[in-house]
Amino acid sequence: MKYYMLVMGSLLMLNGCYKVGYEDFLDFRDADVGRKPAFSKPFKFNNAGKPRRGKSIITGQGFTHITKLKNGDLIYHWSNQEILPTFRGNKGWIGKCLTYEIIDAKTGLVKSWGFDKGGNPLSCRTWS
Repeated sequence: MKYYMLVMGSLLMLNGCYKVGYEDFLDFRDADVGRKPAFSKPFKFNNAGKPRRGKSIITGQGFTHITKLKNGDLIYHWSNQEILPTFRGNKGWIGKCLTYEIIDAKTGLVKSWGFDKGGNPLSCRTWS
């Protein structure tokens, strides 16, 4: 019983610390700089194009493709999510969350990241 209470208390505390929003999305992405990327080959999310939060937000396509810079660095392109026009919240958030990571050719570490063309940076956010 004590173990159960400890686990439940920890989960409640962690849940209270969970961050949501645009700024928090930026913080999470910034935390990846200097680390090895989690994936090295493109793949499609299992639930790509399906509702994520109600019917107004759908899951993106996933790790869509890799391009290469002249210096040998790789660019990993991501389609994270899409906020549809039916969204009842802030209309400025509508659009696709498209991001990229620049991977150092020598170390394999994330050098930087940014928002890809064709997307809306404000649609990139964390949710509770």
